[in-house]
Amino acid sequence: MLIADFCRRADLTRDAVRLYVKLGLLTPNVGVNASNRYQQFTDKDLNTTAVIRTAQQLGFTLRQIVTFNKEYESGAMDRKRKLAIMRSQLEAFDIQAERMRAMRKYLRAKVAWLEGGERGVEPAFRGARC
Repeated sequence: MLIADFCRRADLTRDAVRLYVKLGLLTPNVGVNASNRYQQFTDKDLNTTAVIRTAQQLGFTLRQIVTFNKEYESGAMDRKRKLAIMRSQLEAFDIQAERMRAMRKYLRAKVAWLEGGERGVEPAFRGARC
C-alpha cells in the first residue's frame, strides 16, 4: 500500500511515518526504476506501528524503541533482557504513581482549603520524595 493508504490505516501522519522510516523502525519496499520510487508498505508495517504505539503508551521514547528494535532484530533481545526492560519501566511507573498520589493529596487539600474560605494554614506542596 502507498503512504497515503498506510497513514490512514495506521492512523498516523505522513511526518510520523517518514520519521519511523528515517529511524529505521519501518523499512518499506521502494521501486528500483526511475519511474517508480514509491514506498510500498505492508501489513507487517501496520503491525510494527501498533507495537511502536503500544511501547510509547508504556512510556518508552522513540530513541529507546529504536535501540530495543535493533537489539531484537540482531537476536540479542532474550527473555532475560525483555524482563529487565519491563521491570525497569514498571519501577518508573511506580515512582510516577507515587508522585501522582502526592499531587492528588495536595490538590484535594488545596480545594478543601479554598472551599473553606481560605481559613487556617494554606496547604503546601512538598512533592513525593523519589
